[in-house]
Amino acid sequence: MTLHLTEQSSTLRLRAGRLLVELDEQILAELPARKVRGVVVWGNVRLTTPALAFLLRQGVPVLYATLEGQLYGQAQAPQSLAPEVLRAQMQAQQDPLPLAQSFLQGKLRSELMLLERLSRQAPTAPQQAEIRAALSALPQARGLEALRGVEGSAARAYFAGLQAVLSPYGFAGRNRRPPTDAVNAALSYGYMVLLSRTLLALHLAGLHPELGLLHAEGRRAPALAFDLMEEFRVPVVDVIVTAAFLRGELDPKKHAEARSGGVYLNDTGCKVLLRLLEERLAQEAQHPKGFRKPYQALIEAQAARLKAAILGREAYTPFYLWR
Repeated sequence: MTLHLTEQSSTLRLRAGRLLVELDEQILAELPARKVRGVVVWGNVRLTTPALAFLLRQGVPVLYATLEGQLYGQAQAPQSLAPEVLRAQMQAQQDPLPLAQSFLQGKLRSELMLLERLSRQAPTAPQQAEIRAALSALPQARGLEALRGVEGSAARAYFAGLQAVLSPYGFAGRNRRPPTDAVNAALSYGYMVLLSRTLLALHLAGLHPELGLLHAEGRRAPALAFDLMEEFRVPVVDVIVTAAFLRGELDPKKHAEARSGGVYLNDTGCKVLLRLLEERLAQEAQHPKGFRKPYQALIEAQAARLKAAILGREAYTPFYLWR
């Protein structure tokens, strides 16, 4: 399980093989330490040295994020990656187009499926047509820049389709840094949660997260995690965020606030969205190859399949919503 530490000014301690979240000498949560596979620290939360040392010895990555959903650091034990895997990842960067196309194929197929589902709430047929055109153009792209151009056109159409449904909640298109409405705040926060799960999956697979194929490398940027995330943004985050606003589980007036020049989820909104995302990650879904797993296990399966593809052992099939 991934442990999200969200209670501000709380402390994570290790005691008799259990992790305890404490605030003002009261225990807020308690769980077996060895069941934790990843930790995300949101904002002002402290880890005692014994707790952090235990997590690092167990190979559990600890991610540090702002309350607004920006990753700013991580702690993990030195990872001994297999030399042949590192060599294969660097060789894959010499010809990244096939895998980059796969990541985007999965993303665009899921975007199309979600807009088809939402067409009952608002007309999205024009946007669906644009995404279909982008899907047809993906195989013809002859370089990463051309591929990113196709993805950019599809993204504009996709978010225009979401706007047709979510405009009553203040959504006028995708924006971030800072988000200017509650929907964008929820999307950004959800993507940070997804990033934490994707980084964990790459860690378990033994892949270097900074050696990307679609996304450009940057200083300490987990480009490969951003690559793999593309397949799961819509199924894990966008589906949940859209449904939460439509069902009233997230309300801009109750669950968002203006601060730091933008609009962000408040403490209650973050907890509501985290609960919904954890429930989604535990739900089973069917891979296009036919097998079924919970979404968290599917992310890990795709990381393992990506490693096999990079090593030349099997072809890569992206995940996407298909019914």
